[in-house]
Amino acid sequence: MIDLHVHLRGTITPKMARRLAERNSMNLDAALWTSKGYGWHDFTSFLRAYDLVTSVIVTAQDLEEVAYDYLSRSAQLGTTYVEFMLSPPDLMRVGVAFDDQLAALSAARDRALELYSIDCRMIATAVRHLGPEAAIQAARIAGGRRHDILVGFGLTGDERRFSPSDFKEAFRIARSEGLRPTAHAGEHRGPDTIIEAIDVLGLERVGHGIRAIESEDVLRQLASAKVPLEVCLSSNLALNLCSSIRAHPAGPLVEAGCVIVLGTDDPSFFSTDIVTEYRLAAHFGLSAAEITAQAKAASFRST
Repeated sequence: MIDLHVHLRGTITPKMARRLAERNSMNLDAALWTSKGYGWHDFTSFLRAYDLVTSVIVTAQDLEEVAYDYLSRSAQLGTTYVEFMLSPPDLMRVGVAFDDQLAALSAARDRALELYSIDCRMIATAVRHLGPEAAIQAARIAGGRRHDILVGFGLTGDERRFSPSDFKEAFRIARSEGLRPTAHAGEHRGPDTIIEAIDVLGLERVGHGIRAIESEDVLRQLASAKVPLEVCLSSNLALNLCSSIRAHPAGPLVEAGCVIVLGTDDPSFFSTDIVTEYRLAAHFGLSAAEITAQAKAASFRST
């Protein structure tokens, strides 16, 4: 199994979050640790909960422990490869240099690879709702590094803010430095934004993209171009983007000939893991072997 869409800080378990909060002398509401998925109730409150919970990660050691914990848990489920998303400026704001972030993730990978035979890479991301200038800063930070674990550049955050074209310069910088592009699109906004993001940002993959089913033209373009969609089934259900798994857009996407790969998104917030995602994908006639083959071909890891 392969997990191609997962936010590194969104993997932090309540047990780990509580331990890091205590270690870093942070007093957070105890209800966070006992509420399922940290107690959020809509996308806006999810973003608030995410920022609060992940604020317990304040050192390179914290980051390494969170990454290793997810890799080791994933390996025991049968996962062989993960692509983490992480925004460089987030931890830089609390004093963790980007080089130290890369070193921490590399250390976690090396340990997990040796003990569990699971590999990973990193996609540096810009946070959409922080705006285009912040995205350019993130691209320059990531593009200025040469590290084997850093393979891509992405756009995450609140899709309802700004248009894809606002981030054209950030992605130009990232692509010019050899970072392969992906971006969230077509999750909370309509299908036309998916094609805009692909065309303007030069995307090789699309994060989510499920609203493509609202446009036959967009479906045809995606199926023809074979641009992989990073579908996160449990995340979509949790955020009420569809009423049930049988009503999920993945069905029509598969029928239209789109390329589907899977991700856990923020697994600790959406109470999922990659086994659950693969199991849910079986509802649409996708076998584990087929999903994994498509994910291998779509991954940003050098072959």
